[in-house]
Amino acid sequence: MFRLAVKSVKHNPKRLVLTAIAVALGVALAATTFTLTNALSSGFTKLFEEIYASTDVIVEPAPDASSEGEDPFAAGEAVFSFDDLDSVRGVDGVERAEGGIQVMGSVLPADFEPTGDLTGGGGAPSQLFNWVGEPRIDLSELVEGEGPAADDEIVLDLDAAPRLGYEIGDDVMVATESGVTEFELVGLVRFGESNSLQGATLGYMTEAAAIELSGMDGFQQIAVITAEGADKEAVASAISEVIPDGTRAITGEAKAAEQAEQLDELLQYIDIFAIAFALIALFVGSYIIVNTFRIIVTQRTREFGLLRAIGVTGRQLRTMILLEALVVAAVASTIGLVLGYLGALGLSALVETFSGDLFGTVTLPLDAVVWSYVLGSLVTVVSALVPAIHASTISPMEALRESATESKKPLRLRNIVGGAIALLGVLSIVVGLYMGLERPYIYVGAGAMLLVIGVTLLAAQVLVPLAFGLKSMLTRLFRVDGKLAANNIRREPRRSANTAAALMIGVMLLALVATFTESLKAVVTEQFQGTSADFFVLDSQGGALPQGAIELLDAETGVDFVSTLGVGEADVDGVSRSVAVIQPETADLAFDYNNDPAFDAMDGGVFIDPVIQELGVDVGDQITLEGAEGSVTLTVTGLYLNEGDANLWVDQETGAELLGDTEVFQAWVVLEDGVDAAEAQEQLIAALGEEYPLLALQSPSELEQFANQFIDLLLGVISAMLGAALIIAILGVANTLLLSVTERTREIGLLRAVGVRRTSIRRMITIESMVMAIFGTILGMILGVGLGAALVLALEDFGFSTVAVPWGWLAVYTVGAALAGVLAALWPARRASKMDILQAIAADG
Repeated sequence: MFRLAVKSVKHNPKRLVLTAIAVALGVALAATTFTLTNALSSGFTKLFEEIYASTDVIVEPAPDASSEGEDPFAAGEAVFSFDDLDSVRGVDGVERAEGGIQVMGSVLPADFEPTGDLTGGGGAPSQLFNWVGEPRIDLSELVEGEGPAADDEIVLDLDAAPRLGYEIGDDVMVATESGVTEFELVGLVRFGESNSLQGATLGYMTEAAAIELSGMDGFQQIAVITAEGADKEAVASAISEVIPDGTRAITGEAKAAEQAEQLDELLQYIDIFAIAFALIALFVGSYIIVNTFRIIVTQRTREFGLLRAIGVTGRQLRTMILLEALVVAAVASTIGLVLGYLGALGLSALVETFSGDLFGTVTLPLDAVVWSYVLGSLVTVVSALVPAIHASTISPMEALRESATESKKPLRLRNIVGGAIALLGVLSIVVGLYMGLERPYIYVGAGAMLLVIGVTLLAAQVLVPLAFGLKSMLTRLFRVDGKLAANNIRREPRRSANTAAALMIGVMLLALVATFTESLKAVVTEQFQGTSADFFVLDSQGGALPQGAIELLDAETGVDFVSTLGVGEADVDGVSRSVAVIQPETADLAFDYNNDPAFDAMDGGVFIDPVIQELGVDVGDQITLEGAEGSVTLTVTGLYLNEGDANLWVDQETGAELLGDTEVFQAWVVLEDGVDAAEAQEQLIAALGEEYPLLALQSPSELEQFANQFIDLLLGVISAMLGAALIIAILGVANTLLLSVTERTREIGLLRAVGVRRTSIRRMITIESMVMAIFGTILGMILGVGLGAALVLALEDFGFSTVAVPWGWLAVYTVGAALAGVLAALWPARRASKMDILQAIAADG
């Protein structure tokens, strides 16, 4: 049967071309992502090896659950004293040990001008360390000039210096939390063998300068070079005996492997994301596969009857159809793999053009190959199963009597099943929205999936009266061509509905995402328009705001007050909870928080969010918080109503008692009455630019615009990922029409024989395509907007309060559907109009 299946595919490959393309596109999406994440992992693994492999032992804070997922390149706290360094140096087998200090800061370009916006300090991060002069510890080799000897000297990596506009002898500006410091560039270094820094800037300064800029009186880690012949593991074990609790000693090789493993865990989420979108694309493609094999089975009825007549069993027929599907899947998956690899090559080259050498060698990983063939084969074979079962039930006599005529089974069973599933979906959504259950979005999501399946099954029933209703309108508009098109759609409602459903799912997902993002933009707009502050202050690098900057702004002429938001963590009943530290007397005057009552009623107590409320804590209760500086027992004096922000809200006095100095990540500036906001913004940006050029000071409208641009970018990325599903859906329309044209060869020949012109045939096919496309699009938009609105309502605890309908996008989708219908009909319509009349009439079926 396998040889027969292969010969069948080779005999008439054209009818399976579009099906193979649909599978290949879905597979290519997954293969591209797997290849890119593998190359990214390869690049960073090489980087980690260059960072850690030349250092024999690394002494550092021991990782814990709270540090998982943190930036491996971010500076930590100084946990090792000079005495700890001396203790490590005294361990047997240690040849040299040096303390490491990383400075949180950024090397500014030579032509840098402060802009006060969030993009002004963007670009590649800077990695700044103290210089030791030992390449095995610095991990860099001096290639030009000399190392920093004085506290006002610095060296940069050989790629960053020209990129930032510096030459040896120039003054280099370094911005940190304490302000801008100038250094003289005295040398250039190469990191590792190839200076592969994944786009970052590397710099070194003296130990004293690093201590001064970081504000640390100690080291974040200690790098150890072991004596020749010493066992690194043994030395690391010995060092562990003399270092403080909560720290560890680990070999360089083990550290590099650990960092690579953590990165791979992060990249797995990207792979899962890609698999999800590939499954969406292939799920849409499954409708094409079902239609294709259903039509093929109908067209080959006589062939199957002859096979049954000579002794082939129904089981063997079913196996043959599934083997044909497997052959198509193998070919399509191979094509998808090749396309995915080429796509990964192109994208990696594009990214590296703008962002530097981020990727390692781009190779096709084994998991990409496995997932490609598994996804392609599974979807294709499962989709072909129902047509294969139908083929196995054909009796020899029935097959010999019939000629490419599909059995007209009633839609009753399909409608009952579809209606029941759709009803369950609606009930699940209603329960999630109105029954007050926890995590209502789970019920809404489950209901959405059931509703989509139910509507897909019911689409055939809807399409029949729709085609009948459109018949008169299409007849008036397009005369006999429109009448024939409506009859053709109504004649095969299952086939037409499956074709439209493929497009429906793609459009539904687009409409759902558009509704969600439009509603998110409405929430963002409401938040910013509701604030009373004139300006927001943020760090463009994502760090904390220096206290000096806050004091500077507060002292400026025309500023009424500056309100701040600090963050920290404290334990409640042994569980770590996030803490927000605010100024209750000014917080509500600066920003529109969702709290009850106002923060100025805090009165030394604590406000709690819904997460803490779910633990049974309410207003008037007492709650004990344990922080880094001590423990406090507070009375709950109010509620913070949004979920997803800080769990606990306290005033600055309580925050200092609990956490010590808290890092401020956001501030609001409120001007005095009558002060011109535009002039004040220029004044404040100029004041910040001298010492704190990386701080962003923007008005609520500017931040609103920035946030909306980011949301639009997110919508664009997701829409692009869903583009594969839409392309597959359009191919499905074309594929169904093409096979339908083949099936209706004699009918088209008879129409031509009685005087129907070629243009009328083309128009008839195009109308069919447009009706199916627009039908699927309208269904998709209704479902997408409805489910998007339900999702927004289910996320009310996260601050969503407004459902916004993306009317502009819906108009674009409608026009796009009509154009897609025209494009999908080009090839089938041309093929139908070019048929030879006599050959078409003589055709069997």
